[in-house]
Amino acid sequence: MYYHHDRADLRGGAWLVGIGGLALLAIMLPIVHESASEQAPLITGAIAIALWLALVAVLGWQARIARGRADTITIDATGFVSQLFGRVDFADITSHAVGRDTKPWRWECNAPALRLTLADRRRLRFHLDARHYHEDLLDYVAFVDTVRARVQNAPSSAAHADVLGRARLFGDTPTEPVRPAAPAAAAPAEKTPSRDDRRARRAASNPSPSSVERVRRPRRQPATHDAQPDTRDDDTGTAAHRMSQANRRADQRFRQQMARHGKWAALAMVLLPLSYAIRTCDMSAIKPGPFDGMAEQAPQALENSRSLLQTAIAEKGPVYLWSNAQDQTIKPVLAPNVQARDIGIDTLDMMNTAGDLMSFVINDEAEGYRMGIQHDGTLALSSYSKISLRPVEGERTLFFFVLAPAGVDVESQTGHAMPDISWRVSYRNADDLPQRIEQADKPLPMSLITRWMQMTPPPRIMVAAARYHGMTDADFDTAVAQLTADFERRGIDTSGFETRRFDTGIVRAPEHDSSSAGDADTATDPQQREARDGHQ
Repeated sequence: MYYHHDRADLRGGAWLVGIGGLALLAIMLPIVHESASEQAPLITGAIAIALWLALVAVLGWQARIARGRADTITIDATGFVSQLFGRVDFADITSHAVGRDTKPWRWECNAPALRLTLADRRRLRFHLDARHYHEDLLDYVAFVDTVRARVQNAPSSAAHADVLGRARLFGDTPTEPVRPAAPAAAAPAEKTPSRDDRRARRAASNPSPSSVERVRRPRRQPATHDAQPDTRDDDTGTAAHRMSQANRRADQRFRQQMARHGKWAALAMVLLPLSYAIRTCDMSAIKPGPFDGMAEQAPQALENSRSLLQTAIAEKGPVYLWSNAQDQTIKPVLAPNVQARDIGIDTLDMMNTAGDLMSFVINDEAEGYRMGIQHDGTLALSSYSKISLRPVEGERTLFFFVLAPAGVDVESQTGHAMPDISWRVSYRNADDLPQRIEQADKPLPMSLITRWMQMTPPPRIMVAAARYHGMTDADFDTAVAQLTADFERRGIDTSGFETRRFDTGIVRAPEHDSSSAGDADTATDPQQREARDGHQ
């Protein structure tokens, strides 16, 4: 018996690898992209896509060359010999299954499929190529039915059973049954070559599988004996012919559709994984995005802006402090009158701060400077002003700060942290300073601040000024004298207050906080200060 074998399992495997691999790439590539460095996702994606395409190509090529391979089967009493699978004994078959093979990776098997499991754990699958139904269906069905009957029944009872193949029905070869003692029957007496002889000559002249597919069988020769096929044989042949014609037409339509749309399917198979790779791995390795490397660039950008700002502040001259705090690490500073934009992302906040500082310096410091107090490892700034704080000719400005006592954890005692209070007072005549203090827009009235200063320990009150805001050494001494008289009038003890002068208003580096005074000049009263300045 003769039929053309098919490997639909390879074809189905290629489709499953193609679809499953595409889904796996869509899941794995985003995970690799999120957990790896910049170059790793691109390299990993390229390798994974190359392996996936190579596996699909190998399976598809194997399915293509395996489809339509010719198989000749000779059945005897104890087994059969297959040109593709070799000798198979019926006694070695441990299980068998006959029916339509509907597993996902073996689709397109319309004819009954025969699956055999042998004692050595091999699994043999016999599938008929749908393109050869017209020629091979009868032989294939006869082979399947014969093997099933021989496996289910005892071999001795089926030793002389006929194999109802194409030769038995249409008389292409002698009708004698296949005997175990004589597997190769003698040639007929007539000179007409038998069907087996014609097959042997075809296989010897053109043995390639693709050529065997294209060779058409010769027309059936009528039997030389007088017996005519009965009506059952005619009906069987007509039904097989109709079924084969229907399958051939369906296969022809499928071929036409694939030929018309095959190039688009191939293009989609190539473009889909590439689109997944581009979407998951993006184009950062080719064209960096605007946020790439921002985490590394932000600290450097902030340091550059800070250095430029400190240079500008150092040119603004000295700053002054009058306070009851004895901590030598306290220092008044100048800070830009800009409002920080905090969005909760450290890198972006750092870049925004660097940009704001750079714009402040480049735009000629249009917003002006406000003052702050550097203390206890932190910085207390005066409130932001929507009005520019640039100096006005003839006008001087004092900045007041009320801070919690040093070393006292107010929040642990009361449950609420003591807020830092600040306000500023601008004046032209020092004699008007007490009145200007009373009229200033303060968070708390002076009466409450006075009562607060009588607590033990009292809060720290600080008055800061800068040369930038029109304050000179003599002007600050005059202001301190007016403040001392006003505070004593309100009942605030000023015996522990002292005046300090700093060369610049830049923020002191953290490693210098432990130094005694740094760039500060200290004098307990204006007379000592005047004596020191006169000596210099």
